[in-house]
Amino acid sequence: MTSASSTSSPQAGAHDVAIIGTGFSGIAAATALIKEGVDDFVMFERSPDIGGTWLVNRYPGAEVDLESHIYSFSFEPHDWTRTHADWRELLSYLQGVARKWGLYERTLLSTGVADVTWDETSRTWSIQDEAGSTHGPFKAVISAVGFLNTPLIPSFLRGETAFEGDLCHTSSWRDELTFKDKAIGVLGTGSSAVQVVTEAERQGKSVKVFQIEPNWLLPKGARDFTSAERRWNRLRPVYYFRRYRLYLDYDRRQYNAAHARVGTWVNTKRLKAAKEFLHQEMSSRPDLEALLTPAFSIEARRTVVSDTYYKSLLSPKVELVPHAVTDVTPSGVVDATGEKHELDLIVLATGFDAANFISTYRTVGEHGIVLRDQWEGGAEAFLGVMTPNFPNFFMIFGPNTSGIPLVTYYEAQAKFAAKAAKRLVAGGASKITVKTYLNDLYNRRLQRRLEKTVWVEVSNYFQGTSGKVVSQWPFSPTAYLIGLRLARWFGMDVK
Repeated sequence: MTSASSTSSPQAGAHDVAIIGTGFSGIAAATALIKEGVDDFVMFERSPDIGGTWLVNRYPGAEVDLESHIYSFSFEPHDWTRTHADWRELLSYLQGVARKWGLYERTLLSTGVADVTWDETSRTWSIQDEAGSTHGPFKAVISAVGFLNTPLIPSFLRGETAFEGDLCHTSSWRDELTFKDKAIGVLGTGSSAVQVVTEAERQGKSVKVFQIEPNWLLPKGARDFTSAERRWNRLRPVYYFRRYRLYLDYDRRQYNAAHARVGTWVNTKRLKAAKEFLHQEMSSRPDLEALLTPAFSIEARRTVVSDTYYKSLLSPKVELVPHAVTDVTPSGVVDATGEKHELDLIVLATGFDAANFISTYRTVGEHGIVLRDQWEGGAEAFLGVMTPNFPNFFMIFGPNTSGIPLVTYYEAQAKFAAKAAKRLVAGGASKITVKTYLNDLYNRRLQRRLEKTVWVEVSNYFQGTSGKVVSQWPFSPTAYLIGLRLARWFGMDVK
């Protein structure tokens, strides 16, 4: 393992493997390569530091929706301070893992990737960065950019606007921004929005939440660990018991996508819990209870978890505006009814273009095929890790692999990519592709299963432009792990 104290930059030129992205999935890929004995790789990161999502999503109140024990690497336990870690603790954890495994020395920071191009003659990839420099050749490329990296911003709020106050998307939060004594407008009611609203209510002068549609919400159960709990958690058997118990719970809940099919015991139980929580919190405000009750099935859109959002809406400082924002003025915004709202700060908690996979760079495979063109109407891949016409190109958190626990998926995909890369580096193969007929058969069956879920019920970020569900995995995590292992044995053409 490389020394964590070294800070030298990686050498330019040829390397065996390139990894694009240094968040959870990029770190999973790098450590998997090292475990497989593949040491000659370079990582590309467009941000000035390692951390991915948790480097850029640093808005007030930002924290993970999953339990800390399961939202972490299986091979790197940590002394977590909270049941659900906030962005500071997660970023510190990721950067600590990167230092321990010597990844800073292998990373080109502030180096965004613009183009990734396959050369059939040499059976290698080359990469052009955003500054125009060319890197490579590489025997394999691992894309670890995820799919929550292109912010959705209303057209009238892009570029220069008439608004004279502060305006910021949650994914590009500026550290100097403050809620203190400000009139704050929050656009959106998803996972980021509910965290922002809680902090805005605590610190701000007033808060207006602009809601197009409500989301189903469940209590999160987030809290600090007690000192006694932390002492117990430092014992590895206890730590891994808690992690495994969480895994089994998620595995059972997602068996055959039970959580996302109306009438199953899981879906029925979650709907009942969401309704009871809403009524319990809003019994004094039936008007708000009505506005906060969705018209669609639970899980049809991402279910929000929060212990504090409903309480924040009851504050005299907070107003729920059940309309979209349609325009901006120098001193605020205009909603869909034409009413003007005076604001000092506008927070865009409007989410991401989540259906647009690998959207931050252009990928050109065999026969000059561009990945964006191949995926027009909806991305698809074999178990999310490989797609036809793009040999030696592996994805982590690719199409239809969004399931819980996320990091378990990342580690499995990283291991798959690392083992394939090892064959390429060792000379046992020069070209690894997914079997096209198997890819087509797999995706047809996958879509038939997805059509039985609530994810097709309403428009949501799970769907591509054609309406096809492109992000969700409709089986349990154990089913995915088994499928990925079988794919390694039977799903690839190796030349």
